[in-house]
Amino acid sequence: MTLPMILGISSSLLAGLAETYYISSLGSIPLAALGFTFPVTAALMSLTLGISIGMSSVLARAIGSGTDEPPHLIATGGLMLAGSLMIIVAIVGLLTLDPLLTLLGTNEETRPLASEYLAWWYASLFFMALPGVGANALRATGDAKVSSIIMIAGSVLQILLAPLFVFGWLGLPELGMPGAAVGNFCARVVICLVTVYVLTHRHQLLQWGGATLNEILSIWQRILAVGLPAMATNMIGPLSGGVITALLAQYGQETVAGFGIASRLEGLVVIPLFALSASIGPFVGQNWGAKAFDRADETMRLTFKWSLAWGALVALLLYVARYPLIHQFDSNPEVSEVAASYLIILPMSYGAWGIIMMTSAIFNSLGHPLRSTALSIARMLVIYLPLAFALSAWLGAMGIFVAAAAANVIVATMGFIWNRKTFSIKPDAATQPA
Repeated sequence: MTLPMILGISSSLLAGLAETYYISSLGSIPLAALGFTFPVTAALMSLTLGISIGMSSVLARAIGSGTDEPPHLIATGGLMLAGSLMIIVAIVGLLTLDPLLTLLGTNEETRPLASEYLAWWYASLFFMALPGVGANALRATGDAKVSSIIMIAGSVLQILLAPLFVFGWLGLPELGMPGAAVGNFCARVVICLVTVYVLTHRHQLLQWGGATLNEILSIWQRILAVGLPAMATNMIGPLSGGVITALLAQYGQETVAGFGIASRLEGLVVIPLFALSASIGPFVGQNWGAKAFDRADETMRLTFKWSLAWGALVALLLYVARYPLIHQFDSNPEVSEVAASYLIILPMSYGAWGIIMMTSAIFNSLGHPLRSTALSIARMLVIYLPLAFALSAWLGAMGIFVAAAAANVIVATMGFIWNRKTFSIKPDAATQPA
């Protein structure tokens, strides 16, 4: 299940990296404007991810336990919930764009670019949500192959369409930085239509009609029981990232640009960790539902060990190759030094970050979403932000990066201990929601 997910997530992050490359050719100001959009786009994706996690948890445990409830009812309910939520979020987001970007630290040069870019992002939210939730429905049934194909197709379309609007190729208007979001919008519309077709006709996971209002509301309640805490868990990171972006902006727009480059490169090298965390949830959930507790425990242990090994390898590779990678996007010395500092410090904690990802995914799959939320709150709000403010006064931007690495290591240790204690509880008790 993880290998197809690696391909799918790789394609998504490569699309983001390609977008950064296109925009970097426009100059440091558009690149900095893109950096200010990261917390917002991450928060928007977290909303969809929360619904996806909730639906996947309910669906996987239902399949594993052999319940008579039709899987298509759960999947259809999840898609309806995600679509409705994204319409509301898009409207609110469009009405609050400029005040939000002002809070993040944009100036008169970066704010208009970031605002127009995000306006297209909000317009595409509905078309992003349905494929995202649909892909998780497929993974919950054990079919990661079709899910990854859909993700890869969407990313390829984004990579091909974005430069047409950024640079005005093929007679299209030259939109600059916002053109990347226009290309993304077009790709999402196409992939949304494809996903709906696949779910309806290939897997019969999407069936309009046939469900009563009470059934849909019951499904929404069960999805939200896991989805809301998962949403909160995933939202804490982007919200904290917004505070960190505003803090970095005090050191100049170039600092935000360097942070943006390093963040994109980081996303690329932690793909296997994201992919494994996406797979471990359904796997542990189904085995837990089938009462194969030893098999679930063995899988948990393996993922923790693998996370540490991958983190060590990536830290070494990034240390050696950091400058050649950064200079593919920007050769500005100030931008490069910020990105290089990030890629020296943060990778040392990637193995720990992987353990946090696995622990959170496992808690969600077992019906303990509040534990994932507690870990996220501890990592971002209790440790990272206070430490970032303290160390930035001493070390500048580098202090913020040290704080992030320290938070990863501390919370990974907490998460591992909590996971082991959760499994040691009598299985009947451990299956009860937190």
